[in-house]
Amino acid sequence: MARKALTLGQAIKKRRESLGLNQAEVADQLSTTQGNLSRWERDLTEPREVETYRAVAGFLGITPRDLVDLIAESARQRALRELLLLQD
Repeated sequence: MARKALTLGQAIKKRRESLGLNQAEVADQLSTTQGNLSRWERDLTEPREVETYRAVAGFLGITPRDLVDLIAESARQRALRELLLLQD
């Protein structure tokens, strides 16, 4: 069975927890707010600033291209959730 691709939020949360950090500590490292980080981890939004993209990629230890893949997966899963809600 194929492994499910991680979303940006899942990757950030997994990395944050593996480092034993709380959201406020990571938000400070990424020059954002804890609220923004929480929304990213829940895949409700993504970073919007180029510098923030760089900081997130650095935090995750990935390339900008890999970051784009995570963001695309986040958007795909959000769209699937929306479609499921329409079917109810």
